[in-house]
Amino acid sequence: MSYDVVALVAGMPDERSIAEALDGVDPDLWLYRHGDTDVLQIRDGDGRLLATLEPGQRVEHADAVTGLLGEEVVAGLPDCFWWVESRARPDALGRKVAHRFADGLALRLGGAVWTSGQADFGLWKEPEHPAVELTADRALLVAQDRDVVPFSSWFSDAVATHGSERMLQLLTPPGARLTYAMRTFAAGSLGRWVVQGFDGGYFDGITGLPVYWDDEYGFRAEDEPVGQAWAEGKPNAEPVPGFLADFAEESGTQLVVEASVLHSDPFVVEPGRAAEIVAEHLAGTTLSSWGPHEPALRPWDRDRMGRFVRERAPKPSILYLSGPLGKGSGFSGQIHMARRGPRFLERVSMAIGYAGEDAAPFSALPDLVKALAAEGGLEALRVRRIPGRRDVTYMPVWAGPAVPVGLAIGPERLRRIGADRAQAGPIAGTLLGHGGDQAVWYPVMGEADAPLRALELLHRHIEYLAAASAR
Repeated sequence: MSYDVVALVAGMPDERSIAEALDGVDPDLWLYRHGDTDVLQIRDGDGRLLATLEPGQRVEHADAVTGLLGEEVVAGLPDCFWWVESRARPDALGRKVAHRFADGLALRLGGAVWTSGQADFGLWKEPEHPAVELTADRALLVAQDRDVVPFSSWFSDAVATHGSERMLQLLTPPGARLTYAMRTFAAGSLGRWVVQGFDGGYFDGITGLPVYWDDEYGFRAEDEPVGQAWAEGKPNAEPVPGFLADFAEESGTQLVVEASVLHSDPFVVEPGRAAEIVAEHLAGTTLSSWGPHEPALRPWDRDRMGRFVRERAPKPSILYLSGPLGKGSGFSGQIHMARRGPRFLERVSMAIGYAGEDAAPFSALPDLVKALAAEGGLEALRVRRIPGRRDVTYMPVWAGPAVPVGLAIGPERLRRIGADRAQAGPIAGTLLGHGGDQAVWYPVMGEADAPLRALELLHRHIEYLAAASAR
């Protein structure tokens, strides 16, 4: 299902209010539970599926909702309200039922209703998962007709339920943009971004290559790109017209920061301090909200985040981060928490957007490394520069290559390698900090005048550090 309707309501959407809103649509409609989940299905008297309804989520912080749906949707709502989302069968009847249900709920509880595009992809079949549009043997297709597509609770559940056995493919119209979290997933080995072009054909939103539907693999290209030298052996593989637009000439600049931190005591771990430091140094602001999916609906609270992670252990956790609207540079990010032996490994990934390359605070990176090392547990840091929108959303066009800016190693690894050896590699390192908090910063950008040269230099230096660590 791909036609989405969100009711943002002031009161709690309990069973009675949901039943009354549904009865107001049509007394012959019935609610069913989907398998063992809390998701509800709306069916007619003949058992036909019309819409799927997710239990209400409490919105404790509205910035991420505003950024995703717009200011007018949340105007007049209290500080805390409820997000009730339904996904309708993408035909006239399904859309009508979802609309009237959401309107009835908003009328009873007070609030507003937001709707996606028409979502008329012409592919829908009743799925095995409520987020799925179409099923292949080795892939599931999730369709979304939104201006901005987040890594939603629907998509998150589909990944958790089927991600180990099938690829999750996202289908959007050409005007849709992805959040940083959704694009990161789509660019990985378990995901794919499929765009239905204006001509009705399909292409990969990351590579621009034409794709076609296959009953075994889902959407796939004639020749799947593998490795950096793949294009040299495929001279006839070209992206669809318009994909190689002059986007880089009109876009801003983004810094993508990836930091890993080791927590020695798994019983008192409070994730998020590294993300706070990155936001303070590179975005000029702090974090405002977090959640287990997007939009992030909970106010920033590291103690609460720590309880969430510990309750899920030993299973890994992924937390999604959001910054305040209208303050500092826009950014988005996520934290992966997982056990590593007796310790917790925290991997922070954040993208920060700027008006242009001149606005990016490259000079703040050494101080960022020093601050992270002083907090304890810093293992490594990498920074890349890419052309990109200031709001850290992503269009299905070629924006340009990611250029390594620099990397760092933390105090524990530095002690293992030794200061002299750590500074003797292909990239000259700078020692930062004092005593047991010392780290090394390697400015790749300052050592290379072209993206490919920077990548080659980075790879050689990483190999050098790996060999030095093994001695």
